[in-house]
Amino acid sequence: MLTADLIRPRLGWGGGKVWTKPLGMKDERCLKIAADLTALYRDHVGRKRGDLEEALSDYEGESLDYPVIRGLAKTLSDGCCFASDPPIEPGTLREQLFLRAAEQGPVIARPDLLHHTTRTKVITDAAAELGLTTQTVEEALYADLNEEQVLQEVPQVSPRELIERYNLELARGLLYWASEMRIFVGDGYKDVFKFIKLFKLMHTIREARGVRGKPGRIGGYEITLDGPISPFVQATTRYGRQMAKFLPALLLCRNWKMEADIHIPPPPGMKNTQKGPLLYRLDPRSGLRSYYKGSGPFDSKLEADLAAEFEAKYRRARRQWELRREDEVIPLGDTVMIPDFSFTHVKDGRRALLEIVGFWHPNYLRRKVEKLRQAGRRDLVVLIYEGVKCSQEDLAEVPGEVLFFKKKPVLKKVLEAVERCAM
Repeated sequence: MLTADLIRPRLGWGGGKVWTKPLGMKDERCLKIAADLTALYRDHVGRKRGDLEEALSDYEGESLDYPVIRGLAKTLSDGCCFASDPPIEPGTLREQLFLRAAEQGPVIARPDLLHHTTRTKVITDAAAELGLTTQTVEEALYADLNEEQVLQEVPQVSPRELIERYNLELARGLLYWASEMRIFVGDGYKDVFKFIKLFKLMHTIREARGVRGKPGRIGGYEITLDGPISPFVQATTRYGRQMAKFLPALLLCRNWKMEADIHIPPPPGMKNTQKGPLLYRLDPRSGLRSYYKGSGPFDSKLEADLAAEFEAKYRRARRQWELRREDEVIPLGDTVMIPDFSFTHVKDGRRALLEIVGFWHPNYLRRKVEKLRQAGRRDLVVLIYEGVKCSQEDLAEVPGEVLFFKKKPVLKKVLEAVERCAM
């Protein structure tokens, strides 16, 4: 991720807004810089980070584009693999050499009549004792230092892809200083909540209803995330990084928008004159792309087969129910439940939800049953594979409809249950 000095926020004090200045994807000057940097990095594979940094400094020179050069280089460097694998732990080696030098010292550069111990002799004696060459000992001595690490691998990205990733890093860098993020999502709920949970973000959620011409249809969800400098969250860089890391997950959705309250810290030695937070907004028109991998259309073959059978048997012209995948979220305190399918009646808008519990481990089943009880939804149909050894008694407190199946769900019975519990 970019460091604070490379984010370069643009401030609109009159309107109380803040934004970043992304690079143009067709800007030939920026494309050339990106191409030059990727070539420079690839030329330094197998060489030390210190050598690479020196080459970057030479490339930058007196260029006025140094913020862009440094930002692109940092973005590329974050995707590289640097490593050192000395035959002996550097700290242990230094300890042995310093103890040996203390016993034989003082250690001098050139021997004289009174002093015979030189650095070369200490290194040579240690190498012989360890069964290593003097060159290996020299290389291992400070191999744990950052500049001594060797560049092992450079990501295979084109100049356009590097600029694309840099623009994303700029955008999420502002979230280091967010007190609150408010997002709307109209799809992709599973990915959004998966990453909210992964990054341990505090959140609240509410429905956004009222889609024109679609009775009963949920229009999406409004989610509020407490930021790293929220009064409810300890102001730590770690939490700020977690919120910034979440942004690419939001980009996996097709229908989304985000706004956040940003508090830009003043430069060192300067007084903070910011009156209230600055508003930071993003939406699909921002042109950002995620590098996170999204969920597939289905989690199991059972779900895919059920959807395919429904589409095959109930053509759109004679369909009474519309089947949709994971389009509703049920809040459950600090977690959520996202049923596998929803059924919405074409004419009257009544809805029912469907959750499939297939070939799962007993512990998973116990957690699932607890979620079903906590949800308390009477419009929920639960399909359970008989092989999981779950009885009707185990589901006594689960409202709605419960159906068992042996090999695969019977679609006719599912639709009958949907008709009974739809609301």
